[in-house]
Amino acid sequence: MNDDRLVGMLAALRTERMERTADQELRARLENAWTVRETQSGLVWRMRRPVLVVATAALVFGSIATTLSAPGDSALYTLRVTIEDLAITLHRDPEDRAEYLVSLLEQRTAEAARLEATGNALAASHVRDIERDTLRMVQQNLPVAPEVVEPVPTESPSPSPTPAATESPTPTPSPVPTATQRPATPRPTAPPVATTKPPTATPKPTTAATPQAVSFAGTIKNPDGSYATNVCISLSQGGSCLAVTGPSFKVTFSGKIGQSCTLYFLRSDGIKTYKATLTKTISSTYVDVGIVLLRLQ
Repeated sequence: MNDDRLVGMLAALRTERMERTADQELRARLENAWTVRETQSGLVWRMRRPVLVVATAALVFGSIATTLSAPGDSALYTLRVTIEDLAITLHRDPEDRAEYLVSLLEQRTAEAARLEATGNALAASHVRDIERDTLRMVQQNLPVAPEVVEPVPTESPSPSPTPAATESPTPTPSPVPTATQRPATPRPTAPPVATTKPPTATPKPTTAATPQAVSFAGTIKNPDGSYATNVCISLSQGGSCLAVTGPSFKVTFSGKIGQSCTLYFLRSDGIKTYKATLTKTISSTYVDVGIVLLRLQ
Protein backbone atom coordinates (compact mmCIF):
# COMPACT_ATOMS: atom_id res chain seq x y z
CA MET A 1 0.00 0.00 0.00
CA ASN A 2 1.45 3.30 -1.11
CA ASP A 3 1.07 6.64 0.57
CA ASP A 4 -1.43 8.03 -1.89
CA ARG A 5 -3.84 5.15 -1.30
CA LEU A 6 -3.54 5.48 2.53
CA VAL A 7 -4.22 9.19 2.36
CA GLY A 8 -7.25 8.55 0.22
CA MET A 9 -8.70 5.96 2.59
CA LEU A 10 -8.22 8.27 5.58
CA ALA A 11 -9.92 11.10 3.71
CA ALA A 12 -12.87 8.82 2.94
CA LEU A 13 -13.34 8.08 6.68
CA ARG A 14 -14.22 11.72 7.27
CA THR A 15 -17.43 11.29 5.43
CA GLU A 16 -18.29 7.92 6.97
CA ARG A 17 -20.75 7.81 9.88
CA MET A 18 -20.79 5.20 12.68
CA GLU A 19 -23.89 3.13 13.04
CA ARG A 20 -26.32 4.30 15.75
CA THR A 21 -26.09 1.10 17.78
CA ALA A 22 -22.29 1.10 17.83
CA ASP A 23 -22.27 4.78 18.72
CA GLN A 24 -24.56 4.28 21.75
CA GLU A 25 -22.61 1.25 22.94
CA LEU A 26 -19.32 3.15 22.78
CA ARG A 27 -20.82 6.16 24.61
CA ALA A 28 -22.18 3.91 27.38
CA ARG A 29 -18.83 2.22 27.87
CA LEU A 30 -17.07 5.60 28.17
CA GLU A 31 -19.63 6.91 30.69
CA ASN A 32 -19.41 3.75 32.84
CA ALA A 33 -15.63 3.90 32.87
CA TRP A 34 -15.70 7.56 33.94
CA THR A 35 -18.26 6.90 36.72
CA VAL A 36 -16.22 4.01 38.13
CA ARG A 37 -13.10 6.16 38.16
CA GLU A 38 -14.87 9.02 39.97
CA THR A 39 -16.31 6.62 42.56
CA GLN A 40 -12.94 5.09 43.31
CA SER A 41 -11.27 8.49 43.56
CA GLY A 42 -13.94 9.78 45.98
CA LEU A 43 -13.69 6.68 48.19
CA VAL A 44 -9.93 6.98 48.39
CA TRP A 45 -10.19 10.65 49.32
CA ARG A 46 -12.85 9.99 51.97
CA MET A 47 -10.63 7.35 53.52
CA ARG A 48 -7.55 9.53 53.28
CA ARG A 49 -9.06 12.68 54.83
CA PRO A 50 -9.72 11.27 58.37
CA VAL A 51 -6.25 9.77 58.35
CA LEU A 52 -4.76 13.16 57.55
CA VAL A 53 -6.85 14.84 60.26
CA VAL A 54 -5.83 12.28 62.89
CA ALA A 55 -2.19 12.50 61.88
CA THR A 56 -2.24 16.30 62.03
CA ALA A 57 -3.93 16.30 65.45
CA ALA A 58 -1.45 13.75 66.78
CA LEU A 59 1.42 15.88 65.51
CA VAL A 60 0.03 19.05 67.10
CA PHE A 61 -0.73 17.44 70.46
CA GLY A 62 2.63 15.68 70.44
CA SER A 63 4.39 18.99 69.83
CA ILE A 64 2.43 20.68 72.63
CA ALA A 65 3.17 17.82 75.06
CA THR A 66 6.85 17.94 74.17
CA THR A 67 6.93 21.71 74.68
CA LEU A 68 5.09 21.64 78.02
CA SER A 69 7.47 18.99 79.37
CA ALA A 70 10.64 20.66 78.10
CA PRO A 71 13.34 20.90 80.83
CA GLY A 72 15.18 24.09 81.67
CA ASP A 73 18.19 23.25 79.51
CA SER A 74 16.03 22.69 76.40
CA ALA A 75 15.60 25.19 73.57
CA LEU A 76 11.81 24.79 74.01
CA TYR A 77 11.81 25.89 77.65
CA THR A 78 11.27 29.57 76.79
CA LEU A 79 8.27 28.60 74.63
CA ARG A 80 6.96 26.46 77.50
CA VAL A 81 7.22 29.41 79.89
CA THR A 82 5.38 31.64 77.40
CA ILE A 83 2.52 29.15 77.04
CA GLU A 84 2.25 28.70 80.81
CA ASP A 85 2.22 32.47 81.37
CA LEU A 86 -0.51 32.96 78.75
CA ALA A 87 -2.61 30.35 80.56
CA ILE A 88 -2.79 32.60 83.65
CA THR A 89 -5.59 34.64 82.06
CA LEU A 90 -7.67 31.45 81.67
CA HIS A 91 -7.95 31.12 85.45
CA ARG A 92 -10.79 33.55 86.23
CA ASP A 93 -11.29 32.57 89.87
CA PRO A 94 -8.80 34.44 92.15
CA GLU A 95 -8.17 31.39 94.33
CA ASP A 96 -7.67 29.17 91.28
CA ARG A 97 -5.31 31.74 89.74
CA ALA A 98 -3.33 31.98 92.98
CA GLU A 99 -2.90 28.20 93.18
CA TYR A 100 -1.80 28.08 89.53
CA LEU A 101 0.78 30.84 90.07
CA VAL A 102 2.12 29.13 93.19
CA SER A 103 2.44 25.83 91.31
CA LEU A 104 4.36 27.61 88.51
CA LEU A 105 6.70 29.17 91.07
CA GLU A 106 7.32 25.82 92.76
CA GLN A 107 8.00 24.08 89.42
CA ARG A 108 10.49 26.72 88.27
CA THR A 109 12.23 26.83 91.64
CA ALA A 110 12.64 23.03 91.57
CA GLU A 111 13.91 23.15 87.96
CA ALA A 112 16.52 25.80 88.85
CA ALA A 113 17.67 23.73 91.84
CA ARG A 114 17.95 20.62 89.64
CA LEU A 115 20.09 22.41 87.07
CA GLU A 116 22.33 23.85 89.78
CA ALA A 117 22.78 20.37 91.25
CA THR A 118 23.79 18.96 87.85
CA GLY A 119 26.32 21.76 87.30
CA ASN A 120 24.59 23.43 84.35
CA ALA A 121 25.23 27.00 85.50
CA LEU A 122 24.12 28.74 82.29
CA ALA A 123 20.71 27.05 82.14
CA ALA A 124 20.28 27.42 85.92
CA SER A 125 20.91 31.18 85.66
CA HIS A 126 18.30 31.44 82.89
CA VAL A 127 15.72 29.54 84.95
CA ARG A 128 16.51 31.65 88.04
CA ASP A 129 15.70 34.80 86.02
CA ILE A 130 12.37 33.24 85.01
CA GLU A 131 11.77 32.27 88.65
CA ARG A 132 12.26 35.91 89.75
CA ASP A 133 9.83 37.08 87.07
CA THR A 134 7.32 34.48 88.28
CA LEU A 135 7.73 35.68 91.87
CA ARG A 136 6.96 39.23 90.74
CA MET A 137 3.80 37.98 89.01
CA VAL A 138 2.80 36.15 92.18
CA GLN A 139 3.25 39.31 94.24
CA GLN A 140 1.28 41.38 91.71
CA ASN A 141 -1.66 38.96 91.53
CA LEU A 142 -1.88 37.99 95.21
CA PRO A 143 -3.23 40.29 97.94
CA VAL A 144 -0.61 41.60 100.36
CA ALA A 145 -1.04 40.80 104.03
CA PRO A 146 -0.90 43.98 106.14
CA GLU A 147 1.56 44.15 108.99
CA VAL A 148 -0.02 43.57 112.39
CA VAL A 149 1.52 45.98 114.90
CA GLU A 150 1.14 44.81 118.48
CA PRO A 151 0.45 47.66 120.94
CA VAL A 152 3.34 48.43 123.27
CA PRO A 153 2.25 48.44 126.94
CA THR A 154 2.64 51.87 128.54
CA GLU A 155 4.25 52.10 131.98
CA SER A 156 2.17 53.63 134.74
CA PRO A 157 3.83 56.54 136.60
CA SER A 158 5.52 55.42 139.79
CA PRO A 159 4.22 57.04 142.98
CA SER A 160 6.45 59.72 144.52
CA PRO A 161 8.15 58.68 147.77
CA THR A 162 6.53 59.98 150.95
CA PRO A 163 8.79 61.89 153.38
CA ALA A 164 9.74 59.92 156.46
CA ALA A 165 8.71 61.18 159.87
CA THR A 166 11.37 63.24 161.68
CA GLU A 167 12.71 61.81 164.91
CA SER A 168 13.50 63.83 168.00
CA PRO A 169 17.25 64.41 168.59
CA THR A 170 18.92 62.09 171.08
CA PRO A 171 21.56 63.32 173.53
CA THR A 172 25.18 62.80 172.36
CA PRO A 173 27.26 60.66 174.79
CA SER A 174 30.56 62.07 176.08
CA PRO A 175 33.69 60.72 174.34
CA VAL A 176 35.62 57.92 176.09
CA PRO A 177 39.46 58.17 175.95
CA THR A 178 41.06 55.37 173.91
CA ALA A 179 44.61 53.96 174.10
CA THR A 180 47.09 55.15 171.46
CA GLN A 181 48.07 52.36 168.99
CA ARG A 182 51.33 52.06 167.00
CA PRO A 183 50.97 52.71 163.29
CA ALA A 184 51.00 49.55 161.16
CA THR A 185 53.99 48.98 158.88
CA PRO A 186 52.84 49.43 155.25
CA ARG A 187 53.28 46.38 153.07
CA PRO A 188 54.48 46.65 149.43
CA THR A 189 51.59 46.47 147.01
CA ALA A 190 51.78 44.20 143.95
CA PRO A 191 51.58 45.93 140.56
CA PRO A 192 48.14 45.68 138.95
CA VAL A 193 47.73 42.90 136.40
CA ALA A 194 46.58 44.16 133.00
CA THR A 195 43.38 42.49 131.89
CA THR A 196 42.63 42.00 128.21
CA LYS A 197 39.09 42.32 127.00
CA PRO A 198 37.84 39.65 124.61
CA PRO A 199 37.28 40.94 121.10
CA THR A 200 33.72 41.95 120.46
CA ALA A 201 32.00 40.04 117.67
CA THR A 202 31.09 42.08 114.64
CA PRO A 203 27.30 42.04 114.25
CA LYS A 204 26.12 40.46 111.01
CA PRO A 205 23.96 42.62 108.77
CA THR A 206 20.33 41.61 108.90
CA THR A 207 18.61 40.96 105.60
CA ALA A 208 14.99 41.91 105.16
CA ALA A 209 12.62 39.05 104.37
CA THR A 210 11.34 39.08 100.81
CA PRO A 211 7.60 38.75 100.13
CA GLN A 212 6.50 35.39 98.80
CA ALA A 213 3.35 33.36 98.27
CA VAL A 214 1.96 32.13 101.60
CA SER A 215 -1.03 29.81 102.10
CA PHE A 216 -3.18 29.54 105.23
CA ALA A 217 -5.41 26.45 105.46
CA GLY A 218 -7.86 25.15 108.02
CA THR A 219 -11.49 24.32 108.84
CA ILE A 220 -14.34 26.68 109.77
CA LYS A 221 -17.06 25.69 112.26
CA ASN A 222 -20.22 27.33 113.59
CA PRO A 223 -20.69 28.06 117.32
CA ASP A 224 -22.58 24.77 117.73
CA GLY A 225 -19.66 22.80 116.25
CA SER A 226 -21.20 22.17 112.82
CA TYR A 227 -19.24 22.92 109.68
CA ALA A 228 -19.74 26.42 108.27
CA THR A 229 -20.12 27.26 104.57
CA ASN A 230 -20.31 30.47 102.51
CA VAL A 231 -17.78 32.20 104.77
CA CYS A 232 -16.04 35.36 103.51
CA ILE A 233 -12.31 35.42 104.31
CA SER A 234 -10.44 38.72 104.02
CA LEU A 235 -7.14 40.28 105.11
CA SER A 236 -8.74 43.41 106.59
CA GLN A 237 -11.90 44.10 108.49
CA GLY A 238 -14.57 44.96 105.93
CA GLY A 239 -12.16 44.29 103.04
CA SER A 240 -12.80 42.33 99.87
CA CYS A 241 -13.12 38.56 100.17
CA LEU A 242 -10.13 36.45 99.23
CA ALA A 243 -12.47 33.48 99.04
CA VAL A 244 -16.04 32.55 99.92
CA THR A 245 -15.69 28.95 100.95
CA GLY A 246 -16.11 26.42 103.71
CA PRO A 247 -15.90 24.32 105.68
CA SER A 248 -12.32 23.68 104.52
CA PHE A 249 -10.44 26.69 103.24
CA LYS A 250 -7.11 27.62 101.74
CA VAL A 251 -6.24 31.23 101.00
CA THR A 252 -3.03 32.38 99.35
CA PHE A 253 -1.55 35.86 99.66
CA SER A 254 1.78 37.66 99.63
CA GLY A 255 3.63 37.79 102.97
CA LYS A 256 7.02 37.59 104.64
CA ILE A 257 8.49 34.96 106.93
CA GLY A 258 8.22 36.20 110.50
CA GLN A 259 5.38 38.59 109.70
CA SER A 260 2.20 38.55 111.78
CA CYS A 261 -1.01 38.75 109.77
CA THR A 262 -4.71 38.54 110.60
CA LEU A 263 -7.51 36.79 108.73
CA TYR A 264 -11.12 37.93 109.17
CA PHE A 265 -14.00 35.46 108.79
CA LEU A 266 -17.59 36.62 108.20
CA ARG A 267 -20.80 34.68 107.56
CA SER A 268 -24.32 36.09 107.47
CA ASP A 269 -27.60 34.26 106.87
CA GLY A 270 -29.63 37.48 106.55
CA ILE A 271 -30.69 37.43 110.20
CA LYS A 272 -27.59 36.62 112.24
CA THR A 273 -23.96 37.49 111.65
CA TYR A 274 -21.07 35.26 112.64
CA LYS A 275 -17.47 36.46 112.82
CA ALA A 276 -14.03 35.22 113.77
CA THR A 277 -10.52 36.66 113.77
CA LEU A 278 -7.29 34.70 113.44
CA THR A 279 -3.78 36.14 113.92
CA LYS A 280 -0.78 34.00 113.03
CA THR A 281 2.93 34.53 112.52
CA ILE A 282 4.12 33.30 109.14
CA SER A 283 6.67 30.56 109.78
CA SER A 284 6.66 28.94 106.33
CA THR A 285 4.95 29.22 102.97
CA TYR A 286 2.19 26.85 104.18
CA VAL A 287 0.55 27.34 107.59
CA ASP A 288 -2.13 24.98 108.94
CA VAL A 289 -4.25 27.09 111.31
CA GLY A 290 -6.48 24.23 112.44
CA ILE A 291 -10.12 24.93 113.37
CA VAL A 292 -11.58 28.45 113.25
CA LEU A 293 -14.71 28.82 115.42
CA LEU A 294 -17.24 31.47 114.42
CA ARG A 295 -19.01 33.49 117.10
CA LEU A 296 -22.41 35.17 117.01
CA GLN A 297 -22.19 38.95 116.90
